[in-house]
Amino acid sequence: MAINIFDLNWIGIIIASIVYFIFGGLWFSPIGFQKQWDKAIGFDRQKTWKPTAIYYFGPFVSGLIASVAHAILIQNTKIDSLFDSITLGLITGLGFAFAISFINAITPKMKNPILFGLITGLYHTTGFVIISVIIYLL
Repeated sequence: MAINIFDLNWIGIIIASIVYFIFGGLWFSPIGFQKQWDKAIGFDRQKTWKPTAIYYFGPFVSGLIASVAHAILIQNTKIDSLFDSITLGLITGLGFAFAISFINAITPKMKNPILFGLITGLYHTTGFVIISVIIYLL
């Protein structure tokens, strides 16, 4: 597999990373699954609690890494249709992100590992489809 970072779709990668980050902000917000996620991890969110920079920096950088990986896969697997890009997102989302979310949920301190795995795994799976489609389309 030939990987030339200069041949990657960097505009698509940056846009996909930003969209994935915004999607995560909505997914884990009060209009999304914040209450269920807090319940899953046993977090009693106080009104005065404010996220620190790592809560923004970490997800953005991770989304950027996932976007680069998808761009490499799209380039090297010769994805040539919207359907193929959706399929790639589902394969990587379910096959890696969803599965790893459940593995990571199984810890002695996790209050509700099934709920955590579902919320987090479905977020990443959907996000990976979004990333794949954006990079393909751009």
